[in-house]
Amino acid sequence: MGKTYEIRKMPADKIALLGLFIVALLIARFIVTSRSAIMFSEPVKLNYTGLSVSIPAGNGWQSEKKWKYQQNVFTLSSVFTIGSGGLPPQVHCRYLLAATNPAPDMRVKERASAIGGEVVETGQIQTGTLTIDWAHIKKADISLDLFFGTVKLPNSRRLDIEVFQSAGDADLAEQVFKGVAESLKFKDNQLLEAGSEIVTEIKNTGIDRFLYNKSRQTSFLVKDAAGRAIGFTMDVLTDSGRDAQLNIQAASFFYIRGRYGREQAAFFQSGNNLDEFAWKSETTGITGVSGTELTLDETGVMTIRTFSPQPKEKNYQLSSAAIPEVFLDLTFGQILDSNHKKIIVDVINADGKITPTLISRIEAEDTAAAEEDGYILRVEFLDGRGFSEQVYLDAQYQVSKSLLQQDGIYTIERSSLKDIAKQFPERADYILQKNKLLERGN
Repeated sequence: MGKTYEIRKMPADKIALLGLFIVALLIARFIVTSRSAIMFSEPVKLNYTGLSVSIPAGNGWQSEKKWKYQQNVFTLSSVFTIGSGGLPPQVHCRYLLAATNPAPDMRVKERASAIGGEVVETGQIQTGTLTIDWAHIKKADISLDLFFGTVKLPNSRRLDIEVFQSAGDADLAEQVFKGVAESLKFKDNQLLEAGSEIVTEIKNTGIDRFLYNKSRQTSFLVKDAAGRAIGFTMDVLTDSGRDAQLNIQAASFFYIRGRYGREQAAFFQSGNNLDEFAWKSETTGITGVSGTELTLDETGVMTIRTFSPQPKEKNYQLSSAAIPEVFLDLTFGQILDSNHKKIIVDVINADGKITPTLISRIEAEDTAAAEEDGYILRVEFLDGRGFSEQVYLDAQYQVSKSLLQQDGIYTIERSSLKDIAKQFPERADYILQKNKLLERGN
């Protein structure tokens, strides 16, 4: 009774201070408990890759448990959200689509140099058929510990695992890192292997074999869901002769009219087998004008240079399933002539974006268009946006029409240059003078 009486007689400010102290103790205990009882999610799959991994979830760890695509990398993250200021503990798994391939020790040195840290320990973790090379990197001046792991995957893929921890709690970071690394599961992607086979066939055959009279031109109207013409595309592809080092030349122009209009002109040169190429593009939209230059050397390394808003340069090691979008339609005929019903190829866009793309054969009797079109393919862009395209081909494997599913449904149908010029007189100079595009690219 005496103790109770004494508490009741305490001033209000002391009671409040005591309450805050008790709350602080409870929070501290919760944090300690959470950190010592790390819970991991169910395996989070990256669709069509054969890859899955578990990450911390619950007990203070928060994650969307979803891979996100950005700049040719898929990322899966988890962050510990309870605690004071400073850098919170966090996990990042990065699946690189076209990774350059330095030796693991060089990759570790690069990562340590990037944060100004020192490598204090290295090792390996075996999980299934994969060997993960890892390192503990410490940056003493800010009490930062980074556990970094890297593993090379087939077809120029690579997975990097990073666990950050500040305030000197390296044991937690190591425990989380090993839990993530040991959860990694991988099964080789047979659809990507099939795509590599198809692209290799195209390269071995040579681009000139797909051209009649050493040139090809295609043009399409773009219509919205209401059937209104809102834009067009046109492509010119020529073969200047086998004596030229870069004998294949292509030019393309894409135009969308309206408030959120966009246009892009691109110029492409390559050898007959696509082992080397040079590709320039200029894009104009509501955010201004941007330019990109891509070059592929004989080692398979693609360099991307962007010129606005700030010049940047990045290198990528392309997979054997990579193909420029200029030649994507060539894969359609090859898959129809093969035993494959589905393949995945890495489509390279003029701006340097690499998009894993699933191409599937559709039986003609399953669609209402079977009587008009000889072949139908479904094209799914696997960058997480959910975009897809249904492509209709004639008996010569030429694209006659496609239905594009983005934020709405758009119809892209073959049309003559004369008809397109009538619809878009403001761009008649590009439309009716196809050689002008090639001249600008030289």
